[in-house]
Amino acid sequence: MFKYVLVFLTAIFLSLNYGALLYVNSSYLEGFFSKSVVSLLYLGGAAWNIVLFVTAPKILRMFRKEWALIFSLVITTLATLGLALGGNGVWIAASFVIYSSYLSIAYYYLDIALEEISLNHHTGSIRGLYYSFLNAGLASGPLLVSIIIKGDALRPIYLIGTFILCGAIVCALFLHSQPWRPIHHKHQQSLSLPLRAWWRSRNVRAVTLARLVLEMFFSLMTIFVPIYLHETLGFTWSELGIIFTIMLLPFVLLEWPAGEVADRWWGEKEIMTFGFFLTGSMLLLMPFLGRSFSAWLVVLLVSRVGASLVEVTTERYFFKKISAEDTSLLSIFRLTRPVSIMLGALIGALTLNFFSFEKLFFVIAVVIFFGMKESLHLKDTL
Repeated sequence: MFKYVLVFLTAIFLSLNYGALLYVNSSYLEGFFSKSVVSLLYLGGAAWNIVLFVTAPKILRMFRKEWALIFSLVITTLATLGLALGGNGVWIAASFVIYSSYLSIAYYYLDIALEEISLNHHTGSIRGLYYSFLNAGLASGPLLVSIIIKGDALRPIYLIGTFILCGAIVCALFLHSQPWRPIHHKHQQSLSLPLRAWWRSRNVRAVTLARLVLEMFFSLMTIFVPIYLHETLGFTWSELGIIFTIMLLPFVLLEWPAGEVADRWWGEKEIMTFGFFLTGSMLLLMPFLGRSFSAWLVVLLVSRVGASLVEVTTERYFFKKISAEDTSLLSIFRLTRPVSIMLGALIGALTLNFFSFEKLFFVIAVVIFFGMKESLHLKDTL
């Protein structure tokens, strides 16, 4: 039980940092670079993150996962401090690339830790509870933004984020001191991932592609929507902090009960498909909202209700199909995040070069409905 508490606390601290910086990063970077360079920085962070994920199984073969987790948290903390104190563009760019790449790999090592202490017949419940704690931290981040940021001074939130990550490091150190049962991981013998085996497993492939679509939605919305709402429509950061906090509540309140429903009655396939439909429908409304606080609050909230249903069902479905030894397949699944950032940055940059900002929402909707098609290919677990 103590191991669960430590994993959950580490996830809360990590996600509180992530949530606090997630929606201000693009605006903060725009203070130093143009929009096109900002997109390139997201691409750079995602590219290095891919390298880290590809090499992660080999790292686990050489070192204990607890040491890998601690190292990634320390690097992420130093990079956050670099963003807070950096005085020139080169320093800020390097810090952001390091931060965005090592943050995701820290989540990966937490995944490994949680999977090793979880019993298979409780996987769904444990994953749902884990994501409820994780998303509680994520949803609290924008609330910190609304309280701390005054005007356009964004540096203080990065200092707060640095202190928050220190809490994650302390929890990870306690986690390292706990006894662990030995696990024989199915590592690949080279740096190549088992893409052929992944492709042959139709259900694992379909749920991975569905997750890729969800992560593309997250990346596009977090990179471009804060810029659109703040710069184009004129929302203040205090307003945006409130909107984003309420918007993220479904990830805290719905994922555990939705997971229980998926385990007992409906199954992941039906809930996942409905979630994609709900999110895509809200995206089609966004170009017509204008500067209406209440309209954006409601539409973004409902879109995240759909996204939260997709997130918890993709997680549960995937982890029901693998075991703790399948770290290579987990690497492929977690690669959806950096790959989605690269694709999202490219799609967003290309769309905005030829069309107005509002048209971007239609493009994201098309991506979401592709994910709904993939969810229909799944064989339900009930």
